Order: sequence, then C-alpha cells, then structure tokens
Amino acid sequence: MAEMLHAARTNDTLIHRWMARRRPRGHQVNLSQRNIFIFPTVAGWGYLLVCILLFLIATNYQNNLIHGVVYFLLAIGVLTIHYTYLNLSGLSIRFLKAYPCYAGELAECEFQLSRHGRPAESIAMHWRDQTETLVSVEQGEHSVSLYSQTYQRGVFRPGLLCVATVYPFGLLRAWSWLDPEVEALVYPQPIQGRPPAAMGAGQEGPETAQQGGDDFLGYALYQPGASPSQIAWKQYARRGELLLKQFPEHQDRRLWLSWQDWPELGVEQRLSVICYWALQWHRSGQEFGLVLPHYQLEPGSGAAHIQQVLDALARFPGAGASV
Repeated sequence: MAEMLHAARTNDTLIHRWMARRRPRGHQVNLSQRNIFIFPTVAGWGYLLVCILLFLIATNYQNNLIHGVVYFLLAIGVLTIHYTYLNLSGLSIRFLKAYPCYAGELAECEFQLSRHGRPAESIAMHWRDQTETLVSVEQGEHSVSLYSQTYQRGVFRPGLLCVATVYPFGLLRAWSWLDPEVEALVYPQPIQGRPPAAMGAGQEGPETAQQGGDDFLGYALYQPGASPSQIAWKQYARRGELLLKQFPEHQDRRLWLSWQDWPELGVEQRLSVICYWALQWHRSGQEFGLVLPHYQLEPGSGAAHIQQVLDALARFPGAGASV
C-alpha cells in the first residue's frame, strides 16, 4: 500500500513538472500548440455517450439511417476539436499594469489581448479561484481588467492566470495556465486611531515665543497632531475648549508621523493607523513627514509625497510584506 501511494505521488509530481514546463511565463505570451490543453466537458462526454448508444442501436437493428446520424454527429465532434483549438491558438496576451489598492479591496490588473486573422470568441480569463471574465477579441487589440481579492498589505502576486474557451458548442474546453509575473502593491487598510504626538522640527520656537509673549498673534482651533506646547491650557481650564496659540515666526506647521507614537499597537495596526492619518493630512494639504524603523521621509505634501508614504507603508517588512 505504501509503495502504491509513493508511486501515485511520484506520478503526480511528474505531471505537475511536465505542465509547469509548458506553462508560459513573462509579461507577454503567445498561445500555441505547446501550451494549449484540450479536453471534453461534461456536455462533451454526454455527447459521446449518445453517439455510442446510437451506434449500438444502429448495429443491433441494422438501421442505416441511424448509422448516418451517428457518423454525422461524430464528424461534428471532430470539427469541434479543430475550431475550439483555433479559437485560442494565436492569441497574444500582454500584461500592462497592476493598480495599487488597500488591503481587503480588489486588485486590478490590466491586460491587452491581440489577435490577427479570425476573431477569438467567448474567451474566459480568471485568476485561480477567482471569478471569470468573458471577453471576445476582434481583429486588433482589446484591453481587459482582471480583479483579485487581497487580504493583507504588501506586494500582492495573484498567481496563475487561466485562459480558456468552450467555443463553439461547449463540447470541448481548451485552456492554458499562464504565469504573467504580475505584482500589485497593497497599502495597509486605513484604520482610525488616536492622534499622533506629532510636532514640527522647530519645536523649541513656540516655547521661546510663549516666554517672551511679544510675538503672540491669537488663538486657533485645535488640530489633531499639534504639539502639546502650542495648546492654550489656561483657556482650556476656563472654557473647556482646546485652542492653539499662534506665533508668526516660530511656528512650524510641518508634522511627523512616527512609528513610536503608537507603542501599544502591533505592526499591522500601527501601519493602518499611520496610513489613516497620512490620508487625512494629505486631503487637508498639511505638510508632514514619516519616521519608520530604518526609514525616514522628510515633510512634504502633494500627490508624489503621499505616494511615497503609501509605498513605504506597503513595503514595510513584516507579516504582510509579501502576499
């Protein structure tokens, strides 16, 4: 019994190796007889069974008409093999771009399909264990987006891509598994947490101004992440309202998102909270910097800056770095 199980495992390994050698890799692949598999569907096996039964009936009753029907059905089956294979053969698939997303969302990957000569009808494309997308490719190029569920932040690799068709009659299925080497960046899921103890690079400036009192301009509403030294504590004690003292030259509006601001949280929770505040400050136009272990990004603002921040959070080493 043990020898039989070992032999079965060996055969299974050999089959997987053989299929892996025929699996196209790279950002662009062309489907041909080297990488296309074809096999009957459930309907195809039922079709073949009907042909066998009709053949037995025709032979038993020596009925030439039923013989003719059987041969006609078999001819259609043979032609189906040819046309199902041709519907997939010659199709070129090129990976264009993978769009970043947040953990828990669908990662979008864009492909370009091209076909010269006859069009390709009813081509089903899907990642392993994901929903199929049905497309038809006329002569020329056609763009299609495929989606795959993400669960954690990091560099997401959807895995193998299946391209299949059952055209024209659904009796046979031709397919090919591709390895397009796709990678999408998954940002941490934004989770609101307590405000960071953020402060500007010139923290000592406001303190000096407060002592002198000559440059004091007035009060402003409290903003999350402001330095405790800027809070008007006397006003808070009197009216119970958080206000900030304003100073013209010593005030530094740049804020910092620091890894050390949330020591009570785990790695992924910290990254999610940092991501939340980074997005909030980006939307408000606030300049801010990022401090992570072995990484620091100087304060800035704008689309390019928030992109750098999100990329650093997604690529931070840890449990979710590689999906």
